[in-house]
Amino acid sequence: MTREEIFKECVEKIAKTNCLLLQAATGTGKSKLAIDNINRLINQSKYDSHKVINILLLVDRDVHKITWTNELDKWGGIKHKNLKTNIVKECYASLHKHCTEHWDVILADECHHLSSDLKRELLKTITFDYFIGLSATIPRKLQQFFKFRYHAEVVSCDVVEAIDSGILPEPQILLYPLTLDNRNPCYTWEINAKVKGQTYHGSINEIWKYKKLKVHAILTCTEKQKAIEYNKLIEWEKNKFMQTRNEGIHQSWLFHAGKRLEFLSDIKLPIIKDIARHLSNQRAIIFCRSVSQATEVSKNCIHYQNKDSKQIYEDFNAKKLNQISAVNILNENANLVDCKYAVFCNFSSSEVVIPQRLGRSMRHKAPVIVFPYYTGTREEEIVKDYIKDFNKDFIKVIHSIKEIV
Repeated sequence: MTREEIFKECVEKIAKTNCLLLQAATGTGKSKLAIDNINRLINQSKYDSHKVINILLLVDRDVHKITWTNELDKWGGIKHKNLKTNIVKECYASLHKHCTEHWDVILADECHHLSSDLKRELLKTITFDYFIGLSATIPRKLQQFFKFRYHAEVVSCDVVEAIDSGILPEPQILLYPLTLDNRNPCYTWEINAKVKGQTYHGSINEIWKYKKLKVHAILTCTEKQKAIEYNKLIEWEKNKFMQTRNEGIHQSWLFHAGKRLEFLSDIKLPIIKDIARHLSNQRAIIFCRSVSQATEVSKNCIHYQNKDSKQIYEDFNAKKLNQISAVNILNENANLVDCKYAVFCNFSSSEVVIPQRLGRSMRHKAPVIVFPYYTGTREEEIVKDYIKDFNKDFIKVIHSIKEIV
């Protein structure tokens, strides 16, 4: 779909209902499409008798209010031919301030932040003439909520469609398979942590002995052995939940699934640092799992604990520095100028995170996405699922950092 086709479909679908969800890849111009649609809607004759047009713009964080101020300036703003427009920018965390209010238009940027039960309940108390939700990926459950509650229409254009239409460039995807070490027992695996009494120490090869004794034990293991134990635990909890539907087991399953990905990301850190050094003179962003990880990868790190994050972001876009590392703060509403390389230190099972991160580098004319991942692990499953629809001619397997060019 071209941008013109996306706009046309938005016009057609919002005419059927007052609720539109625009699910489009980062870089397709969702902001401009939303602004153009709102201008078209508020300039209908039915608003001529109003004294003012009231618009609620929902964003995730305060910094995104500044981003939207820039976007509105860039694309000519939201204006009625005769009336004043009152645009109130509000964070999702403050949605409760607007309970029972009525708005002519609600524009929800990164609307997947309405996924929580609390935020959906708050939204139910607010009325509107029109609602437009924007996101690169809108979770299925949230789409179902909007379709059932507001008869929402959805316009979609994913990364692959945007590339096929020429809206976005075709990225070079570099797959860098890694192997878990199975020789050096440098890690530990803990069992029966809540059991009181003596703590035993041993090898992971003795795990069944300690399980049979039902004692608290800390066992040494290799990278591969620890990954295997995570797999066993997660599979057991998954099967147990399917049998019992116990919410406590469900939460434990999700918790350990997250811890497994954290572990794989953490042991990958030396390789990521080598990649960062290799790309030190290139325009690159490295996505990290944690603040400590981002700090180790680059002194120019962007995260909520770094008071200089805003300046680093501006300096990167001004090309005063070439490389940055980031945690989650740049997943949304960040327009990175001429960023050629995107390196993934960690992976997420979230259907939202990877498309958001990929979009950070898709504004370069020839972007390169680097996926270092451990073979035979959940990371490999995530990578394979994500790249399955991309052009195979632009996917290359590498076995050395020197091949990243």
